[in-house]
Amino acid sequence: MSVLLARVDDRLIHGQVVVGWARALEADCLVVANDAVAADPLQRTLLPMAVPPHIRVAILRLTEAAEAVAKGTLPGQRVILLFASLPDAARFMAAGGPLKELNIGGIRLAPGRQALRTAVALGPEDVRAARDLAGCGVALALRMVPSEPAEPLLPLLPPN
Repeated sequence: MSVLLARVDDRLIHGQVVVGWARALEADCLVVANDAVAADPLQRTLLPMAVPPHIRVAILRLTEAAEAVAKGTLPGQRVILLFASLPDAARFMAAGGPLKELNIGGIRLAPGRQALRTAVALGPEDVRAARDLAGCGVALALRMVPSEPAEPLLPLLPPN
């Protein structure tokens, strides 16, 4: 089992992930690591509907995902790991989930968040989580689709 991409995208499973990333990386499994989605029967039913039948979907609590990645027990060999937020990614790591790189693909503008790029807006909690992740050695980069270059996140963060 190999995690090909760990991505933060508040939309979780959608066209950029399925058509762009999964196709380019030849992924056979998408893992949604999110406590709220894992507890929501409607989301657990709807999200897999956006994925072709040859790609498995696993929806796990953050602690379950951390354990599965650490032990190599995910239901696929070529996995894309999806988080809804930077704080979720930080909680995943705190639960023992390994992360070396984190792709920031989309975090919508909302009250209390400042736009860094067209599709990425961060609030104070996001900035703290990004700094915590970077402090643990995780490389963070903005990249919407595989065809565009990655842009390091840390230089874009507001000063402390």
